[in-house]
Amino acid sequence: MSLLKKLFGSDAPKREKPEVLMELRSPACPITAIVEQDNQVAYFYLWGDEDSDFGVKACWIRNLDEAPINADLKQMEEGIPPMLIKAYCRFPEGQTPLQADDLEIVWFEEGDGATLMEKGEVIAIIPSWAGMNGFSGYARDCVAEGEYCWELKSSNILLERVRKAKEYWQLWDLEVNPFQIIQPQLLQQYEDNLGKSDQYFAIDGNEWPPRGLFLKKGEIKDVFVTVGLSLLPMPVAEMYSEDPNEVNRIELGLLLNTGLSQAELNLIGSWISGQAGIPWKRISWLGNGHTVTFNILERTKMTSVVLVKHLNHLPDIWLENYRDSQVNILWMVPITEKERNYITDHGFEPFSEKLNNIGSEIFNIYRDEINLR
Repeated sequence: MSLLKKLFGSDAPKREKPEVLMELRSPACPITAIVEQDNQVAYFYLWGDEDSDFGVKACWIRNLDEAPINADLKQMEEGIPPMLIKAYCRFPEGQTPLQADDLEIVWFEEGDGATLMEKGEVIAIIPSWAGMNGFSGYARDCVAEGEYCWELKSSNILLERVRKAKEYWQLWDLEVNPFQIIQPQLLQQYEDNLGKSDQYFAIDGNEWPPRGLFLKKGEIKDVFVTVGLSLLPMPVAEMYSEDPNEVNRIELGLLLNTGLSQAELNLIGSWISGQAGIPWKRISWLGNGHTVTFNILERTKMTSVVLVKHLNHLPDIWLENYRDSQVNILWMVPITEKERNYITDHGFEPFSEKLNNIGSEIFNIYRDEINLR
């Protein structure tokens, strides 16, 4: 069944069967971009997988017939895909149909938004925040703020992001790709601060994007740090931060007291590799104070970790910016269920003070629960 049918219902008598002109899977997130048109209207969609919360985002591209003066409410009630009314159309008489060979879809670097180009020109953009507050996306051939799209002005800052995103994806086609450049740089920065690694694991399952895991087994502490997560900015971070470039690129680290067996270290390494893709698989983001379930070890009360950027006893490792964004290591500090509930109820800041108060005990997987009174 076509997306037009799924989203708007069955066809009206004057409508031809919709045609899918282009379909492209996001390289990072469980989202598919689709361009579809019938004989009266063309739409650009982002379609999230059924097990995601992304849903469907739809942006008008162009009318192929004369625009109506008023919205046809009867057709809309019947689920027929709406044409944009004349007041919002740059070409109210209609335009020629889109041709598949003229089209290109460019994903944002986060993988949660996409752009449609025709003969190299941007004609529609669906950013991550589309679908909220009556906003569907931007269209070149819209004027002002229509119901199914807003005008795409030449001053729109997203156009520069589209240019940079296109440049970014082309880097992966080069003989030396971004991971091959950044991996040795990160490993050197880790070794400068933590000591030479004992083991390095590929944690990408031979799938894109490439990722690794640094392990240093010390006399006092064992430390894990991911390698390469920061090559992709996290989805939707821009919806929660005034300056997303300060928080949208991360590596994940974990420091524990020595004494764990190799089997337990392997188990932890496998668990970290599973968490590495969370932001993109869930179309979400991870930041300071967020928590993640951690229930893989026996004989411990620790059932979660809280992600921490700074604590008194954690290493403060400076990493070079990547593509104008700050790269942060989020340290995964094990916590109990009650401590996680405390963070949920009171926020992370008061709990971070309690973590500072117990000092190096944050590295003890078998520590006593913090007094939360």
